[in-house]
Amino acid sequence: MNWKRAARTLSWIVACGLLAGTVGLVSFCAALRSDRRSNLVEVPDWVGRGREEALTQALSLGFAFEVGELRHDPGVAVDRIVQQEPAAGTQVRHGRTIRVVVSLGGETLTVPSVIGQPARQAELELRRSGLSPGWEARIHDDSAPASQVIDEAPAAGTLSVSGDRVHRLVSDGPRGVRFVMPDLTGRTLRDVQEWITLCGFRGGAVRRVPADGRRSGTIVGQLPLSGYPVARRDVVELTVAE
Repeated sequence: MNWKRAARTLSWIVACGLLAGTVGLVSFCAALRSDRRSNLVEVPDWVGRGREEALTQALSLGFAFEVGELRHDPGVAVDRIVQQEPAAGTQVRHGRTIRVVVSLGGETLTVPSVIGQPARQAELELRRSGLSPGWEARIHDDSAPASQVIDEAPAAGTLSVSGDRVHRLVSDGPRGVRFVMPDLTGRTLRDVQEWITLCGFRGGAVRRVPADGRRSGTIVGQLPLSGYPVARRDVVELTVAE
């Protein structure tokens, strides 16, 4: 018996068997991978879309659909999706459950009364109530101290939703007494400064300039100008001839 020949034949048989096994394993893995890929589906983006629309599309793609939470959200209309898991664009298998959060819209609230409150306190009260401070307008009001809320819109007791804005009208206090600024030119600096103090104004900058034909130390310019309305504590600036 030729043992060498028998050994070579056996080696060929073993090698062919290993090759066939390797090819079969590779083919199996490739087929398995292909099968897995064919079972993957990309999750659509349903945020902002209606619940029924998302449900219909999910079932058509072979997903299970579940509403995990109902939440008040003033920025998303009622029955629309606020959030989803897995996120849009994720590759998942058929049969995967998609969980979503659905909006109940803005929470219904009652506008509180902030009339009579200081402006800052009213702003904090609105935020605590789930509302947003809107525009703040100011006017002089002889019957209300400065920084007190004298009106609001919408009115107190109005039904609203979380995040809605409430505008306030705030008092600037009684209107101060107004005067008409006289013409100070030609008067001496000393006399004008005494007049400023006596009337309750505040002295501002004093500028000295050459002024031909004007006596040194007399007023040749002023701010506010003659005829302008002024109030106590306003600043008066002067220009004086050198």
